[in-house]
Amino acid sequence: MTMSESPVFVFVPGAWHATDTFDVVRDLMHKRGLATEAISTPSVGAFPPDKGLHADIEHTHAVLKEMVEAGRQVVVVNHSYGGMVGAGAVEGLGYSQRCKVGLPGGVIMVVWMAAFVTPKGKSKSFHEPATYEPWHDMPSMYLFCNKDGGIPLAGQEIFAQTLGNPVTYHVDASHSAFLSMPEKVIDGLEIALKEGRQQSGIAVN
Repeated sequence: MTMSESPVFVFVPGAWHATDTFDVVRDLMHKRGLATEAISTPSVGAFPPDKGLHADIEHTHAVLKEMVEAGRQVVVVNHSYGGMVGAGAVEGLGYSQRCKVGLPGGVIMVVWMAAFVTPKGKSKSFHEPATYEPWHDMPSMYLFCNKDGGIPLAGQEIFAQTLGNPVTYHVDASHSAFLSMPEKVIDGLEIALKEGRQQSGIAVN
């Protein structure tokens, strides 16, 4: 496998969070030999404060598209509000979708980590509707944070049901499990990578 074909985990943060939110978990992932990136969404720190969901989706899509067109296998990891951003951003970038037209690379798994799962056009953030439902086109995982006080487990279970039949993984932690239990989160993300490759028909030596 060449570097361009190697998998990369891309973290999409929740509202008001910067990329350094994921520094701890990313550093540990690098020690396991896993490549990572983190998205800096335009809505964070925007001045004037006029950037919302669609601006975040557009920017994230552009970053993901560059990786995909370089042939990378991408696992998108969405946290909290990032579930809406990442869902919209992966439109047209699915590995299986691209493979059918002879294109390399693509998103092989979308992970919702204590994240919002929002049907197209029905749920709004910053007064803007969700734009895409990737669970119809590419593999999905819901990573539950069992002790989350912001999005209680019962709410996460409802979100997971929306995904149909996703891969599931539980961490006995609160909303930001990547800070309190990063090793457990990484264990789950390695499962996401394995399942994403299998469901996308990617042979691994």
